[in-house]
Amino acid sequence: MAKRIVSPAQESVRTAFKMAVAFLTPLKGVIKKGFAEKARRKKSVASALALGHVLHAAIKITDGKPQVDPSEVMLSEGALAPIRVEQIERSSDRIEVLHNWFPSDFSAGDDCLTLCAYQLDKGYAFVNQQIWHRQEGKIIVQLPKGFQDDGLHLYLMASDRSGSKYSRSQYLGYSTK
Repeated sequence: MAKRIVSPAQESVRTAFKMAVAFLTPLKGVIKKGFAEKARRKKSVASALALGHVLHAAIKITDGKPQVDPSEVMLSEGALAPIRVEQIERSSDRIEVLHNWFPSDFSAGDDCLTLCAYQLDKGYAFVNQQIWHRQEGKIIVQLPKGFQDDGLHLYLMASDRSGSKYSRSQYLGYSTK
């Protein structure tokens, strides 16, 4: 049987796919919750929807090679109102996000907030352990010991109190100490 020759375009697509899967793997728990509603509606799988979004919107070609742009990655998708971030403060052992909340038809004071910190090089993501609500005006995530000096990509999302509806995740930027 003859060996198939892979074109440069095919190799580029394969590389992009591998990079997208590698980027999303540490985030699979957050993605499973954040895309659950959309996955049910579309009769699909949450991880497949997130992967499709990354391949469509977050893969950028830099110097002829595909790379994942973390600012374009979504960890959740839904109709809840986004969070209006005012300030991000980072200390040696935690990250605190201050925000404003105004009641609306698409948000409630008891909506739960999730702040996800993602260390790309170590392939590790963690979220806040304490439950924070919109009405509190802040959310804090404690940094594990091995990650206090690392740069972290930050994502913020809201869910209703039952955890069945989500907002679209927001990329808050790259945080360094």
